[in-house]
Amino acid sequence: MALRVDAGTADADPQSCTYDLVKGKDGYTADSGRDAGCNVTYLRTSGSGTYPFKASITWKVTRTDSADPDGPPRQPGLPDGLSTFEQDTT
Repeated sequence: MALRVDAGTADADPQSCTYDLVKGKDGYTADSGRDAGCNVTYLRTSGSGTYPFKASITWKVTRTDSADPDGPPRQPGLPDGLSTFEQDTT
């Protein structure tokens, strides 16, 4: 699983990047700590406008036999799932 963010402007560092998501006991998390290499910093104000910030999450989709849900994935495989959220950011 991965979370991709796009700052929506060339005036950001980085302009886009991808967080690897790690499964924990309470769900998935991304390393967004102070030293994470994927934290977007806007270098210029949006002024009276906005930047079109976008976040997309991709996940692997598999299907198994209902009689053995922990068994091997059935074939043919399924395409990756993708959800995208866009937000105007000032």
